[in-house]
Amino acid sequence: MVTTGLLKILEKFSRTRLLVIGDLMLDRFIWGDVERISPEAPVPVLRVSSESFRLGGAANVMHNIRTLGGEVDACGVIGRDDAGKKISRALRRVGVAAGGIIVDGQYQTIQKTRIIASPRHQQIVRLDRENHGRIRDATLTRLRAVVRKSASRCDGIVISDYGKGVVHEQLLAAVADLALKKRMVCVVDPKKENYGRYRHASLVTPNKSEASEAAGIAICDDRSLCAAGSKLLRMWRAQAVMITRGPEGMSLFRARNSVRHFPTDPRDMFDVTGAGDTVVAICALALACGASYEETATMANLAAGLVGDEVGTVAVPRQKLIHLLKEKQR
Repeated sequence: MVTTGLLKILEKFSRTRLLVIGDLMLDRFIWGDVERISPEAPVPVLRVSSESFRLGGAANVMHNIRTLGGEVDACGVIGRDDAGKKISRALRRVGVAAGGIIVDGQYQTIQKTRIIASPRHQQIVRLDRENHGRIRDATLTRLRAVVRKSASRCDGIVISDYGKGVVHEQLLAAVADLALKKRMVCVVDPKKENYGRYRHASLVTPNKSEASEAAGIAICDDRSLCAAGSKLLRMWRAQAVMITRGPEGMSLFRARNSVRHFPTDPRDMFDVTGAGDTVVAICALALACGASYEETATMANLAAGLVGDEVGTVAVPRQKLIHLLKEKQR
C-alpha cells in the first residue's frame, strides 16, 4: 500500500540533516476574552488571560523538521534584543544547530503579535515589528559564508523566504550553484521579492496567490492553473513546482510529466497559520530521503491538514503523522 511506503520514508527522517536558510521570526500570542466595546472608540476591549511565544517564519520550518525527526543547521539573522534571545533559546531547546545564526546589533528581530479573542479564537489584530531598511552588507556576506560551510555536511537545503532580506540575490546564486554542482536537494518557499531570482531548485512550493503573481497569470480554473505551473517550471528552471491551493489541495508540475492533483481530506480546518512551513519541511525531508515527488506531495498534503487542528504556528509531531498514516492503512 501507498501508506506503507510513506511510513518507510518517515523512518529515514532521523538520518537526514537539512540546512535551513531564511527569515527567523518570533510569533507572540496574546489571549483573552472580549465582553464589551470600549467607550473611547468603537473597538473591542480584550481582557488578557495569557500570553505565549512560538517560533515563526524560517524558525517554524526548523522546528517542524526537528519534530519530524530531522536534524537542522540554521542560517539566519536576529537582533541583539529580547525577541532574538527568545528565538535563539527556543531553537537550541528543540535541538537546532544554531551556530549559523548571526546576531546583528543593528537589526531588529522580526516579531508578529496576534491578539486572539475567546471563545471562538478570533484574531482581532496583528502587530508586526521588523527590520526597516536593508540588512548590512557585512551581515549578508557572513550569511553566504555560513551557507558554503554548512552545506557540505547537509543532505539538502531549504530556503524559507519571507521577503525580509535574509534571502538575497547573491545568496540565491550561491545556493543554485551548490544545487547544480553537488546535486543537492533544494526546496524553496518563495516570496515576491525574489520571484525572478530562484534557479535550479528541486522543488518550489508557492501557494495559489504567489503562483498567480509570479507567473503573471490569474489562476481561476484548471486551464489557468496548468498554464501558471508550466510557466513557473520554465522560469525557475526547477525540477518541480508544487502549487498549494488550501482546501483544494496541491498540484504538482514536472517537466515532461502530466500535472498531478492531490486533493485534501475533508476535515474542519481550525487555523492554517504556518501550513506552508510544514509543507516545505516535509518536502525537503522526503526528497532528501529519496522519496518520489508523488510520495512527497502525498505526505505534505496529509501533514498540512494536521496544522489546522490548532491556533497559530505549530510544528507537526512525528508520532501524529505516523498515527495518521497508519489510520489510512485501515
